[in-house]
Amino acid sequence: MDTNMTFRIDSEVKAQMSAICNQLGMTTSTAFNIFANAFVRAKGMPFAVTITDEPAKISREKMLADTDRLLAEFASDYKRMAE
Repeated sequence: MDTNMTFRIDSEVKAQMSAICNQLGMTTSTAFNIFANAFVRAKGMPFAVTITDEPAKISREKMLADTDRLLAEFASDYKRMAE
């Protein structure tokens, strides 16, 4: 059974996320579902949450490669959600 969630997000972050999701061919809802499924599988954050002295510099290519990897990992979830 599907359910709805409501939460607050900075409007600029939302706009940037929507633009990136559009480029990736997905909705923001799909992106949040990917995160939620990864969170459940990892039983916590699906990525390291750390404090660093300098901001991370991630290239566009690295970000897209990571996204491709995540999408491949969750292909079965997409299929299940589409049914």
